[in-house]
Amino acid sequence: MATNEITDVTVNAYVRRAVPSLEESIKIYIAQELQAIETAVKSVIEGTIQVIDNPPDSPKKGMVRYAVSPWNPLSNGYSGLVVYNGSSWVQV
Repeated sequence: MATNEITDVTVNAYVRRAVPSLEESIKIYIAQELQAIETAVKSVIEGTIQVIDNPPDSPKKGMVRYAVSPWNPLSNGYSGLVVYNGSSWVQV
């Protein structure tokens, strides 16, 4: 059962776009602020429980996900909450 954006919780990342032509000091300030916002949103996304059907690229200790097929993190067909303990996924 693959994820479905209509019925499953999915989170979209914020990706900053190019800053338009402005005075250089303003352009640098805006670019730095957008980078900070992007970093903050990314950390919230990583910490949010999401329904996923593929393992995260870089799991971090404490990351919680709702695993659905075809992802099988426990190798037993389990579909539900799992947490990454730093070396493997375990059932919550």
